Amino acid sequence: MVRVSWLSGGSSTVMVMLLMMTLMAPAGCAGAQAQADDESLRDSFAEQIETSSFVSDFSRDGDEITFSGPGRDGGTAEWRVVFDTSLVEPNQFNEARPYTGRVTSDWYADGEIVEYLGNMTALPKEILDRGLGQECWANWLEDERRWDW
Repeated sequence: MVRVSWLSGGSSTVMVMLLMMTLMAPAGCAGAQAQADDESLRDSFAEQIETSSFVSDFSRDGDEITFSGPGRDGGTAEWRVVFDTSLVEPNQFNEARPYTGRVTSDWYADGEIVEYLGNMTALPKEILDRGLGQECWANWLEDERRWDW
């Protein structure tokens, strides 16, 4: 319970409101937990790129990601990744991983699209080793409330 003594002047009401918002803000944030949905899947995909040791100049604007990273034939390339689809489906066979996520995206290196033919791609090994590609899968780790690539 908060006891408030009303002071003369209009600023006391504003001060009380600010105090109440400050006291209640942590309670509202404490209940927020990561959810296994399309948004968290796309955010995790972007984070998987951003936290790669070989990535620099990372930027995300909605469904588009840009960064500098390893080139297809060595050297460095300017990359652009555009989300195509994302899908989260229940996994009834594993309670610890109750959801499977799938992301499809178009990848461009130095302005040229990197072709994807089924299970063949020309993406650099460094990118593939991070579990990323034009079509990739993730599992939701229920205990950790996060996606695993």
